[in-house]
Amino acid sequence: MSKKNNLNSVKEAQKFKFSLHLTSPIITVTVGKTNTLYIHSHLLKNESERLLKDLEGGFKEGAESAIELEDEDPNLFGYFVEYLYRDCLILSQNVDHYSAYVTLARLYALGERLMAPKFQAYALWRFSHSLATHTLISEESICELLRIACTEITERAREDPMRSQIFWYVGFRISDLQKFDMFRQLLCEIEEAGKQICLWMNRSQPGKPAEPSELQYKRFAPESEFDLSIAEVMPGKQ
Repeated sequence: MSKKNNLNSVKEAQKFKFSLHLTSPIITVTVGKTNTLYIHSHLLKNESERLLKDLEGGFKEGAESAIELEDEDPNLFGYFVEYLYRDCLILSQNVDHYSAYVTLARLYALGERLMAPKFQAYALWRFSHSLATHTLISEESICELLRIACTEITERAREDPMRSQIFWYVGFRISDLQKFDMFRQLLCEIEEAGKQICLWMNRSQPGKPAEPSELQYKRFAPESEFDLSIAEVMPGKQ
């Protein structure tokens, strides 16, 4: 067996059937103080390192089977819940409206807070896969992207890939943005913004990330051991 096939086998061996996750205990998740959700613990712990630590680190969250996320937006967290149970629409389709770029950037920041790298990879891939020099995003949405990059995504010694994509695009659109009052005000409010834009002006778009492995391989193990791909090529199959 080739090295590549061995790697694929390891990936599949680490997965569980979706139905098995549904047999796990229910966790009460309160988002934004008022929205209460009931989510299977295996799904939470499998996708979020932060929630895994909360539930298994000897804290009250584990003892009470309850988690409070008071500072999170219930609507935004809803995308994460949708991702847990099925393919999240905004993460699996092309960006059809510029407002989706803001949502994807916010989802990426949410993934950082939840320590959910696979969820982040989805958001980053969809964002950067659709972004190009011909992409038209409103000036107001660009300002919101810049705010997210500077205030919600952590600055690192090695630049964060989502921040890089945003700063590059802002630099590319700088001539339009300089005429926009909201942009000038944002530069006054966030000192880092101007510095980062200067660093990215007249540079090529950062490299786009590879397709997330979850798009290449199914997130869950098949419910049946019967290989449907074999059935499709069986003699007599129409």
